[in-house]
Amino acid sequence: MSDQLWYVSYGSNLLRERFFTYLTGADESSEFGAHPTAPTPALPAEETWLWVDHALYFAGVSRRWTGASAFVSTTVDAANRSVGHGYLIERAQFAHLAAVENVVASIDVGATETLAIGQWSQLAVDRTGESFRGKYDALLRLPDIDGLPAFTLTSSIVREPGEPSSRYLATIRRGLASGVFDLDVDAYLDKAVQRSAEITSAHRGSF
Repeated sequence: MSDQLWYVSYGSNLLRERFFTYLTGADESSEFGAHPTAPTPALPAEETWLWVDHALYFAGVSRRWTGASAFVSTTVDAANRSVGHGYLIERAQFAHLAAVENVVASIDVGATETLAIGQWSQLAVDRTGESFRGKYDALLRLPDIDGLPAFTLTSSIVREPGEPSSRYLATIRRGLASGVFDLDVDAYLDKAVQRSAEITSAHRGSF
């Protein structure tokens, strides 16, 4: 089992500076608020931009950003691909990221390579209590990158309807603008917001 894997972001972590706070840590006065330092604060060994065959949408409630959070569908949807920013990091750093995203002290990401590409497994996170806890409880395997496994974190359920805050969208927009794709960023995000209403409406009865 390799000690390195690719973490693929699609929301605010598209922005390199924002993702780096999960590794190097940050205090409350920083642009993105307080973050604990990862077990190893080393920056990613490599980075890459890619398209992910899972649809971007917004739902639930973010404690940090207010408004809805970004997620990708757990089902493959090549017709509604999402922009991803991949970071080659250590497995322990990925486990740290998963814990921070789920607002828990620690988390076991398990034997990640046992997942087939396109499959996901539910992380052992208690989703009861605060609505922001355990949001990113689904470990989704993506196609390998340069022979190493790639993963992202999303939600195992479609959460309650909500609109992303302007500050959150601005950070995602900055990340997209720093990428390598010739992309109409506003149109891309507008489509994701529109898709969010459709997805959450279809699941509203399950909340």
